[in-house]
Amino acid sequence: MRSSVRNVSAASALAALALASALVGVLLLAGCAREAPDVREVRKAAQEYLRALARRDPKEIQERSTCLVSTNSLVGGRVLRVEPAHRVRMAVIDSLGRVSSGAQRAADSAWAQADEASADSLFRRARLVSNRISVYRSASRAVQASAPGAVVASDSTLEMRIVRARVRYAGPVVGPRPVDREHLVRLLRVPGGKWIVFSFYLVADDPEPEMI
Repeated sequence: MRSSVRNVSAASALAALALASALVGVLLLAGCAREAPDVREVRKAAQEYLRALARRDPKEIQERSTCLVSTNSLVGGRVLRVEPAHRVRMAVIDSLGRVSSGAQRAADSAWAQADEASADSLFRRARLVSNRISVYRSASRAVQASAPGAVVASDSTLEMRIVRARVRYAGPVVGPRPVDREHLVRLLRVPGGKWIVFSFYLVADDPEPEMI
């Protein structure tokens, strides 16, 4: 009798587990269905870029991005959230690159002349400006990579997306346990083009480029 009761209880538990798993699957599918097609497209582009980084595939990385990213210890990553789209004209990208070059020269000059008390803060400022300019230049290159051979006029509107991703690092340099870090990944595309990654920074180190 007791054996029969135990068998019934075990069967009930397995049935409940199967039902819970099915419900989770339905909810996940429903969530995917609710995601707009353009969001899914950005998510896919960012996820495939993260896979290319984890595989250390230089050809695919080059096809999907224009920014330099160290793949040392990077073993994987996944997209957490795709932020709302925003748009900017090509002329703005060009203008930001030109204006920021002067800001970099000023920042470098100030750091070179700094005393001991202000050297650290001015160095951080110079590095921030340098990273910001690097983002602008990568964005300009991403325009051509998005639609190779296309002529993008200065009044053309580019679509921009920011993706939040969790990236995993592991290996001797990292230590005995893997470490997860949240990154901001920026992508753009021209009308009719494909999504290209042009910025990849830890949240804490993101240079917060203006307007993009």
